[in-house]
Amino acid sequence: MKPPYEERNEKFRNTLRAIGFVLLPIGGVFAAIGLIDFFTAFGGSRMPTKFWCLFVGLPLVAFGVMCLQAGFLRTISGYVAGESAPVAKDTLQYVGEGMRPTIRNIANDLRGTPPEGDVATRMKTLEELRKNELISEAEYADKRAEILKHI
Repeated sequence: MKPPYEERNEKFRNTLRAIGFVLLPIGGVFAAIGLIDFFTAFGGSRMPTKFWCLFVGLPLVAFGVMCLQAGFLRTISGYVAGESAPVAKDTLQYVGEGMRPTIRNIANDLRGTPPEGDVATRMKTLEELRKNELISEAEYADKRAEILKHI
């Protein structure tokens, strides 16, 4: 279901498009007449008599282009959004995959758990502590289980 303002907007868009399609060619014809008259006057000895058409035609061309831009803004915006959304999604997904280990390590730091890549080092340190009899077998088993739990 369309929102209530959509029908009014659609009429306004169609009006802008119609005005643009009318003003643009009329302005183009006036501008062409003014330019042709101006440049043909250089070849002879006469002064340009229709140069004023250029001053009428150029604003008409500008207003016609502005009306067409406003009339087709929704269509153009939808196209641009449709083209750029997949690129933005792919970019965010790529960055997210690259950042996943870093984010996981930050989360582990905030929880007080060791980072993933540190497991082997911690296991070697724990083994050395046990071999040097600095910790008991029970402490070794508890710490080993805690390290393995975070893998």
